[in-house]
Amino acid sequence: MRLSVVLFDGVQDLWDQAAQKPFVVEMAKGTLDERRYRYYVIQDYLYLLDYIHILECTQESTDDGSLKDFIGFAIEQTRGETLRVHVPNMRKLGITDDDVARCPKAPEIAEYVEYMLGCLREDGVLAGLTALLQCSWVYAYIAQRVLETHGSELPASPYKGWFDAYTCTEYLEANQRWIDVLNKKAGSMQGDEAQKLCGVFRTCAEHENKLWDMLYCV
Repeated sequence: MRLSVVLFDGVQDLWDQAAQKPFVVEMAKGTLDERRYRYYVIQDYLYLLDYIHILECTQESTDDGSLKDFIGFAIEQTRGETLRVHVPNMRKLGITDDDVARCPKAPEIAEYVEYMLGCLREDGVLAGLTALLQCSWVYAYIAQRVLETHGSELPASPYKGWFDAYTCTEYLEANQRWIDVLNKKAGSMQGDEAQKLCGVFRTCAEHENKLWDMLYCV
């Protein structure tokens, strides 16, 4: 069985919970308080900077040429997403560079980032990639689930662009490439090693759900 199938089976319950979080549902309905959304946008931008840093550290940690090339692609894809989606979104909301600089990183994000870095440092490149993939994959899953359950409400939502970004062909194809690379590198991995990666994946999903809860409480 491919590693991605095992990883997905181990977190689907948490991902389904994420797709029903009040923050996400209110984005879909267009009823989310803009103050909460502004805070999310800034925190997500700060998180993406760390995410790119972890990717760079992962690239430096491997001598596998094909893997280096893929991680380079992932870095450029994430930078492109940041510039294409996140920066214009901040500008549209009137968020300035000073606003970003004055906003401290949420403790939940700092803890999450530190966990992913620890996976890379302590358990190696495959664990680091597994941790990073969860974030990319879960956004695609959430956006698709919301389309299925709140599709009639999305067109009128001022937050529709968020769901468009994570269901567009470019994002889905990049995400699938990541899944394919992880499956190839894992091969027929089984036993304790596979279980360790499943544990990493699930812990990251738990961190994501904590983030959605935190964002709704600000």
